[in-house]
Amino acid sequence: MKKIVIPILMMALISATSCNKFLDTLPSDFVVPEQYYNTEQQLNEALAGVYSSLTTTNTYGLYIPFYYAAGSDEGFYKLSTSVPHPANYNITPAEPKTNNTWKDLYSGINRANNLLANINKPVMSEKNRRVIEGETLFLRAFMYYQLVTNFGDVPLLLTPTVDSRKVNNPATPSKDIYEYILKDMERAKDLVNTYTANGTPVHISKTAIQAMLARVCLKMAGEPLLDVSRYTEARAWADSVIQSGEHSLNPDYKQIFINESADLFDNTTKEVLWEIDFYGNNNDALKLGGRWSIYMGVRNTNAEVGYSYGYQGATAYLYKLYQPGDLRRDWAIAPYSMLSNNSNVKVYLNPTDIYTRTEGKWRREYETISPKNTEFNSTNFPMIRYSDVLLMFAEADNEINGPTLRSYEALNMVRRRGYGLPANVAATSVSVVNTITLATAGNTGYLSTAPVIPVTISGGGGTGATAVASVSATTKKVTAVSVTNPGSGYTSIPVATIGTAWQPNTAYIAGTQVFSGNNLYTVAASGSSTATAPTNTSGSSNASVTGVSFTWAGLKANGTASISTSGVDIGGLSQEGFRDAIREERARELCFEAHRKHDLIRWGIFIPRMKEIGADMTLTMPTALRYAINAYTNVSEKNKLFPIPILELSLNTAMEQSPLWR
Repeated sequence: MKKIVIPILMMALISATSCNKFLDTLPSDFVVPEQYYNTEQQLNEALAGVYSSLTTTNTYGLYIPFYYAAGSDEGFYKLSTSVPHPANYNITPAEPKTNNTWKDLYSGINRANNLLANINKPVMSEKNRRVIEGETLFLRAFMYYQLVTNFGDVPLLLTPTVDSRKVNNPATPSKDIYEYILKDMERAKDLVNTYTANGTPVHISKTAIQAMLARVCLKMAGEPLLDVSRYTEARAWADSVIQSGEHSLNPDYKQIFINESADLFDNTTKEVLWEIDFYGNNNDALKLGGRWSIYMGVRNTNAEVGYSYGYQGATAYLYKLYQPGDLRRDWAIAPYSMLSNNSNVKVYLNPTDIYTRTEGKWRREYETISPKNTEFNSTNFPMIRYSDVLLMFAEADNEINGPTLRSYEALNMVRRRGYGLPANVAATSVSVVNTITLATAGNTGYLSTAPVIPVTISGGGGTGATAVASVSATTKKVTAVSVTNPGSGYTSIPVATIGTAWQPNTAYIAGTQVFSGNNLYTVAASGSSTATAPTNTSGSSNASVTGVSFTWAGLKANGTASISTSGVDIGGLSQEGFRDAIREERARELCFEAHRKHDLIRWGIFIPRMKEIGADMTLTMPTALRYAINAYTNVSEKNKLFPIPILELSLNTAMEQSPLWR
């Protein structure tokens, strides 16, 4: 057989219940097949090379989860630039980003083809051989899924090549590629291990493949194929995951994303069925860190907390989809900015300030690797979660039968968890603290050195509500009061108290601010208070009477709370009403996980929805951010797919440009 020199990452696979990364050895070149694929270890190293194809900047390291997903009805690209960019829908066939994604996906496919061509070469355990084969088959099919959903008709290459871009490979019709994807994924699912046997979500498992089959079938049921018969298969595949009993919802929504930032795996609920595994901070020889979460997260130049660009904005449409009490909103969309964009201090935003906010699911404060790199980290990306499986089941079931008891239950389980309630227990509604509105009177003399001050919520018949107040360094006024936890069970308006109340016989440190009555005081010198509260409305109190000297600073800020009741479980909908409910719930639950654009496309509403969002932004977006509207103005039918890269066309004369890009 002809010798073909292929660069492959020589990485050992580790299957462990702790969060050990398996892409953990140096890249190397070797000659195949005569001098490689001779042992089980070498097959595993080659498999790691296939997995690593999904960790490059051009694939899931940055472009696919962020650049290609940023512009939709849930979020916008928060950077003003005249350079063409996929998120702004103004690229050409010469765009280097999409060209590089095409190149890396085909490189990964070629790695898979080489491995599959030599899978039977070494003497080894047949069970282990079949597991490697199954994972490789799935990964190759998944990379073709990325190509066909992003580029349309593409060459289908199933055998090793020296360079897939330098031979005449005609495009295969999308329908045939989807059929191939289904075939190989179905074959793969019977070869791979269960999640429980793998012990982590970084290896493909049987249920992960079943979930991805549901996703592929839902795509085939929608645009562009419109093969509605696939809804039956999508329902069956999603149900097979549900019936496996291996997976459930993590009771704490935010913990899913904390785990991914902190290199932790949840092997109790196993909500994340598969995630892309990133390694280290690129300060080592491996260079396998990811960039996507750094580019998306809250703007901050503080090296200790972790540098983030803040490029993923949230739309008003997404923000307003969440009802009062839905805990997902203020985790998915960060309710704060960092002080001066360079701090470990969070300054909470006014509830009406929507467009300033950025994505907040993955937060660098939870990373465990040090020192933190400004460009790379080890945060893993979730490819498929159990909540997605439940929503896919509900969607497919509704399209086949209209809403049923099972589809309602699948949808409502996701909703209950969103409100912090047990997923398996029916819930009619929650009553929560919704907002705290500042009074116009008072509110003077706060310290510019204390940008965040506490708020106490008491009474109202409920429990658990918390809030903080933000102080302007310029005006020395409280500018916003943000509810950080809405609590539950509130039947009447609670009392919201801004700041720290004076206490008798208490040790105070100089510079502390307290209030007594409606007056705000600053402690002049450290000491202990007496039983006599300060009452002065100018100057300083008599320390011989009050224990320490309290200097009058101004009038305290006051706020009035409001409560709201939100419905949790839904029912009694028509088929169309349930369809709308699913579409909204997918936005609330899965935002910023690179699903939304493709969801809108398969539902056939991508262009009209983008135009609606653009019109809303024109009316409501602050002037300084209106550059983002250009993406919604630019988008057209051709942007449902990327153009075939011009470099590919120059090398592969059997390929033609996609019709709308000619």
